[in-house]
Amino acid sequence: MLKAIVISVLVWLSLSAAPIQMDEQFKQAVAEMGNENKLVLMIYTTDDCPECAYMKQKVFHDKAVETYMKRNFVVIEKNVHKSKLPDGYDFFGIPTMFFIDKAGNKKETIVGSKRSQPFLVELHRIRGIQ
Repeated sequence: MLKAIVISVLVWLSLSAAPIQMDEQFKQAVAEMGNENKLVLMIYTTDDCPECAYMKQKVFHDKAVETYMKRNFVVIEKNVHKSKLPDGYDFFGIPTMFFIDKAGNKKETIVGSKRSQPFLVELHRIRGIQ
């Protein structure tokens, strides 16, 4: 009986979320930005999300958006069906984009897709509140 309880707890712990500071992708993004004053943009996606594909293929590669993002953000992607999602980063729609500082503080959240120009306006606004 005790063995079954221990195994159940270990399985639960392996599946449960950890703080963003423990997330390997987040740690790598923070290391990548070094001393630069950037934010992490963590986007939640799924394989079958047309809005996610639009953001990743069109909006993120719009010349003005891409230039601004490279200067101000490090992007990480989490597939909500395949990735461990950090604790405190819940979602109710896909795509969901979280803007996070180096310490792991959530600064802003955007749910849904946007066209390039309105998204760029949002990026400027978010950088302004950092």
